Amino acid sequence: MPEPSAPDATGAELLEQRLRDTLAGATRPGQILTVAFSGGLDSTVLLHLLTRAAPALGLRLRAAHVHHGLQAQADAWAAHCAKACGTLGVPCEILHVSVDRSSGLGLEAAARSARHAALRALGGDWLVLAHHRGDQAETLLHRLTRGAGVHGAAAMRGVDARRGPPALLRPLLDEPRAALLAWAQQNRLQWIEDPSNQDTHFRRNFLRHEVLAPLTARLPQAEAGLARAASHFHEAAGLLDALAAIDHAAVECSRGASLAALLALNDARLKNLLRARIAVLGHAAPDARQLAEALRQLRTVQQPWRAIFGQWALCADAGLVWFEAAEVPLPGVATIWQGEPALHWGDVMVCFEPASAPDALAFRPGELELVARSGGERIRPDAARPARDIKTLARDSAIPPWWRAAMPVFKQAGRVIGWGEIGDVSAHGSDGWRIRIAPPNAKF
Repeated sequence: MPEPSAPDATGAELLEQRLRDTLAGATRPGQILTVAFSGGLDSTVLLHLLTRAAPALGLRLRAAHVHHGLQAQADAWAAHCAKACGTLGVPCEILHVSVDRSSGLGLEAAARSARHAALRALGGDWLVLAHHRGDQAETLLHRLTRGAGVHGAAAMRGVDARRGPPALLRPLLDEPRAALLAWAQQNRLQWIEDPSNQDTHFRRNFLRHEVLAPLTARLPQAEAGLARAASHFHEAAGLLDALAAIDHAAVECSRGASLAALLALNDARLKNLLRARIAVLGHAAPDARQLAEALRQLRTVQQPWRAIFGQWALCADAGLVWFEAAEVPLPGVATIWQGEPALHWGDVMVCFEPASAPDALAFRPGELELVARSGGERIRPDAARPARDIKTLARDSAIPPWWRAAMPVFKQAGRVIGWGEIGDVSAHGSDGWRIRIAPPNAKF
């Protein structure tokens, strides 16, 4: 391990207390902390600090080292991490991952994706990461060069529970690397130097060594200023989210959002709302081009319409707008209802409610068959009108075209008595059942 020149150790003495305060504010006694332990300087200091702070707060500590197999020294690094954890009395799990080099993400991003997935799969309450102030400045530069918006420029959060559990905790995020190095030298810690961290072929390494390092050499406060800017972006992102929540409350209705209310918003607020709802629903964030296209179609395309953007679809029909999965919902297979209150049929949930009303469908368990449409089925929905084909009934009932095949046809003794939530008047009785269909995952 190379020994760099001794840095200014100002602030290193307070490092442990600041970390302890961060832990006390974010965690509760009895929670499990999993340290992402690469064996490098940053995670070595983090683990050492946590072994001193966590027990006093009643926290359970463990470490996990991800073995990517990308370096010849990978086995030696895993052995080093296991030994270091053994010395500190911390349980350590070695996680072997396979990095998909053909993912199109690039080696650096693919390795990061595999690493995060393996660490999250361990569960626990908190995944503790060793990012420091320099990493925050680097992340901001990295995202700005890719055209990030306000949320992207907010960079990393010290406490991030958006996708937990486990939630993410970065207790060193406000610390300069010099403070970590001073702590390591004062406590005679040993760590790994990964040679790939010097390879400026990788974008982040280039930004770290060729951009941020000379920038801070010329302007010593640049790193702190960039980290402070990320904090300002974080505050602005919070205000945008609050505005999106206000707009969502104004446009939301029982089955989605009101198209008229959405179109009353200006483009900036509408894009902000769509972006926020996509995030809340767990879909991948759209790029600017996708969002602009979604906005264009929302304002100009005649209903009904369904536009696919990656793994999600934005849909509109009968004055309503909603998100759903990109894959078109599929019908189920022929099934006999046996009296259960609800059953999955293909991509929909069919619910049966006991009813004592003139429009209740009269059938008993074992009599009702759920089948897919074969074409030509006709239903008489009320006594005042003749039987009509299902296609016409679907249009009049505002059921989107791409959902219609997923709705079951109901047969009793081979005779069609209903489709979706529409029942044939000739099958009504004073006592029976009312059918409700929970549509495919459609939300706004």
